[in-house]
Amino acid sequence: MTEDAVKVAVRIRPLIKSENERGCQTCLDVVPGEPQIVVCNTAKAFTFNYVFSPNVTQEEFYNTAVKNMVENIFQGYNVTILAYGQTGSGKTHSMGTNYIEEEDMGIIPRSVNDIFDIISSKEDWSFKVTVSFMELYQEQLYDLLTDKQRNQSIVEIRDDGKNIKIAGLVAKEVKTATEALNCLTQGSLGRATGATAMNAQSSRSHAIYTLCVYQHKKNDLNTATTAKFHLVDLAGSERSKKTQATGERFKEGVNINRGLLALGNVISQLGEGGPAAYVGYRDSKLTRLLQDSLGGNSITLMIACVSPADYNLDETLSTLRYADRACKIKNKPVVNQDPQIAEINRLNKLVQELKLALVDNEIKVSCPLEHQELHTKNQCLQKKIRDLTEKLNSNLVEAVVMYERAELAEQAREKIQTDMIKILEESKKLLDDFDKDPNKHNEHRSRLEALYLKILDIQNDQKKTSEELIKISSDNANTFTINSEDDPEQMCMDEVCSPDSLDDFHEKQEEHTLLQAKRNDEVQNINKELAIKESLIHQLLKSSSLTIDYSKEIQEMEQEIKTLQIEKEELLQALQNVQANNAKSKLAENRRKKVQELEKKITELRRKISEQDRIVKTKEKQDQQIRNLSNEMHVLKQTRIKLIRQMRNESDRFTKWKESKEKELNRLKNQNRKQMNEVTRLKLWHSKQETVFKRKMEEAFAVNKRLKEALDLQKRVRKEKMNTNTDKIQNWLTQEIEISVSTIDAEYSLEKLMQDRASLACMLEKFQNDDDVNGTKIAELTEFLDLRNTQITDLQQKIVESDQESRAHTRWQKVHTMEGAKIALELLFKHVTESRRKQCVKEYEYNELQGKYELLQARLNEYRVKEKERRMSKQLALNDTHNIKEYESEDNSKLKEKLEFYKQKCEELEHTLPRKIQNKENVKPKAIKDVQVEDIHSETDDSTIEDDVEKDPDWTRTPLYNRIRSLLDTTKSSSLDRNSLKRTSDGDAKCNCKTSCATRICRCRKNKIICGSNCKCVEDQCQNRDKKNLNRTLFMDQSKEDEKAEDDEFLKKPRLVE
Repeated sequence: MTEDAVKVAVRIRPLIKSENERGCQTCLDVVPGEPQIVVCNTAKAFTFNYVFSPNVTQEEFYNTAVKNMVENIFQGYNVTILAYGQTGSGKTHSMGTNYIEEEDMGIIPRSVNDIFDIISSKEDWSFKVTVSFMELYQEQLYDLLTDKQRNQSIVEIRDDGKNIKIAGLVAKEVKTATEALNCLTQGSLGRATGATAMNAQSSRSHAIYTLCVYQHKKNDLNTATTAKFHLVDLAGSERSKKTQATGERFKEGVNINRGLLALGNVISQLGEGGPAAYVGYRDSKLTRLLQDSLGGNSITLMIACVSPADYNLDETLSTLRYADRACKIKNKPVVNQDPQIAEINRLNKLVQELKLALVDNEIKVSCPLEHQELHTKNQCLQKKIRDLTEKLNSNLVEAVVMYERAELAEQAREKIQTDMIKILEESKKLLDDFDKDPNKHNEHRSRLEALYLKILDIQNDQKKTSEELIKISSDNANTFTINSEDDPEQMCMDEVCSPDSLDDFHEKQEEHTLLQAKRNDEVQNINKELAIKESLIHQLLKSSSLTIDYSKEIQEMEQEIKTLQIEKEELLQALQNVQANNAKSKLAENRRKKVQELEKKITELRRKISEQDRIVKTKEKQDQQIRNLSNEMHVLKQTRIKLIRQMRNESDRFTKWKESKEKELNRLKNQNRKQMNEVTRLKLWHSKQETVFKRKMEEAFAVNKRLKEALDLQKRVRKEKMNTNTDKIQNWLTQEIEISVSTIDAEYSLEKLMQDRASLACMLEKFQNDDDVNGTKIAELTEFLDLRNTQITDLQQKIVESDQESRAHTRWQKVHTMEGAKIALELLFKHVTESRRKQCVKEYEYNELQGKYELLQARLNEYRVKEKERRMSKQLALNDTHNIKEYESEDNSKLKEKLEFYKQKCEELEHTLPRKIQNKENVKPKAIKDVQVEDIHSETDDSTIEDDVEKDPDWTRTPLYNRIRSLLDTTKSSSLDRNSLKRTSDGDAKCNCKTSCATRICRCRKNKIICGSNCKCVEDQCQNRDKKNLNRTLFMDQSKEDEKAEDDEFLKKPRLVE
């Protein structure tokens, strides 16, 4: 039971709609006829107890993996079924926590129905079934069957010695499967669920549905057992990047992953380790609840639900690895007796042990002589036991011979009996043929000769059987002779061999004898069963012969009924003729009476026929019983032959083993004699050895000198080896770092490729639904999609081959010494500092590029403002003189050239900046906010906000502000007199503002001069008539229409990609 206590079943769900829309491919294959899964395009293969392909129905899945486990509940064992896997992999569907239709019923409703079916079939047992349902949501345990509010239904876990108890958990007693399933439905309605990007009805909690079955025989309370059936629907592991969970959903996902991580660690610890390995059950409430199911007192089935999509390959591989480790877990299930009865049995056993200890203590203290006598008596008894064992062994060997003889005799008897039946049938047939046609002498003679030959064959078979029996008897006699001759050797062996070897010999002999005796009992039981079945067959055959006679009588009665029926019809016809002729005579009356008598006789015969038909039908049942008994007898005979052969083979092996031990005994005798001679020789040699002791001392000094030289050489070799190990460790560690970094790059590329594939799949679906799209485009998209699939498969294969998870567990096992650890630590420190130095250089370069980018962006915004000002003043310029128009056109051309120049610079920076960011090694730059330089519009006066930078105490000039200011001053100085101001015919500057001149749209404010009498602005509204207001800066919000026009006309700021 311990070996099969933990089983693992893997169920692969079909591809869902969202995965098909992404263009996902299947990454798992099931080996036909084997419970094995192979990861496509890799050498990864996993073998489990059960593997189910996507097309398996709920009923097939339950009947194969779960149905047989339900019977263990009624034997007193705890049973646990838990579903594990990522979110959206089909755990809730498999468990059936929220089933609706009958055909979609999962494990829970089907197992509940089976449990109550078994209860209804056991009428001599009394049962009590209770149901509890709880969920673990954000590390809080909620009772789903209580009538309290949600916040008042929290229950706590308590330790009760070896087990755990749930304080305050509601356990409802149920009588039928409908009541139990109603509790399931009631609890499922209160369970926490939510929608994510991967699952529209994602379970946000771990649910545990428990049935407790208490049973005992109605007339025997000592047979009481209690079994718990736990059905666990775990919430799926999830990644926030895929589920796109935020807020409360994200918090739920964090708690789910924390509990599943603790569960995975427990599975790994149980799968890896030895008896003293620590298992972290207390790391999470989930592992505490499943403590008995994993490594405890339970028969457990773990259902690993996986997705076949290559998009989820990482999660699928992780689930399969945990399931593979779960296969190595060893549970120790025991029958759960009633606690009171178990305590009574334990106390009775303790009383007996204490009595024995007390008796033993009294003997040791007060009766040493008696103890010695008991020891002597024990030895005598052991000797007698050995003698009896030897005799029993001899008798068993003789019994084996007798069984073989009886088996041969029985086979011969059955064959002779069969042949004799055939001969009798042929003789009877020959006699019948002779009575029919006595003139065919030659034919009858040839048939008689054939019968004679068959009788001779029977006699020959009988002779062969006799010879085989004689041969078996002679072999047995030889065996006994050898054993009897070896008895004196046994005495010698007792003298020469050690006590341990004698104990082993006697133990082996007793074990062999007990095994042979057990098989002998089995053969005798089979013989008794055969005798019983043979007597039953004889009785049935007798009744069958009577039934055959009944069938003959039925035929005779049916023939008589036909005759009487014909006679009746004739009489009726005659009676009708008489009635037609109106002849009332005595003859007609006699015929009428005769017809009535015939009808009574026919009715009586039909009744007898129906009764005998019933007897004939019973014959068919008896024939079926005879066939069944014959088959059972055949099976028993085969078993008996097998046991006899086993006994014979075991006896032969034991005889050979005994002979080998006797040969070893002779070898030990010779060895003992040689050792005695060797001792004598050594004594002589020792006397000679003393004479050369001084010479040996001199040689020892020479050896000591050579040893010092060898030690020096060893130190040098060790030092050279240390240098070699340093190079090896450095090369290995560098390779590991490169592999890890390459794996991270591959995972990033894989994610991008999957995003591209999803967009291509959506585009392909749109094109396929659009009739106006050319087929060439669809073919090209299909080709691109296949190319992406090939690239994704290749990357996934490389990532799987890198196997970073296994490497992380075993990576540092190659470093065995402290020197190696120091070397690895120094190399890692060098790599970290070098990476940090490169990061700083890249950050510095990035900051420089960012500053240049912001400067150019400010210039670009400035030129956008100037371009707008130029547009606004274009109409006013038409009223000026021809010379001013030519001057402005010349100035505009220069501005356009500068604008094109700065646009080109911005484009170059846009291409350069992303490449610089992508080349950074393992550094994610901080998010850089766009520098917003607001465009100024002359039409939106109401949206301006005044901001006096001189009066703001918190306002300071940043380096960026200073660079932009200096840039504006340099660009402004060259065109201030020509482009910025409108002049009157007298040469005075003026503005044409229709607003309050509060922003830099006003040409006067822009050039740091106050508005004069020549300006066309409204004097009452103008805010630029006072010199104090020159330093004020106002900002305006841009409308969406202006932003759109501006984006169409000018360059956009490049977006930074992290």
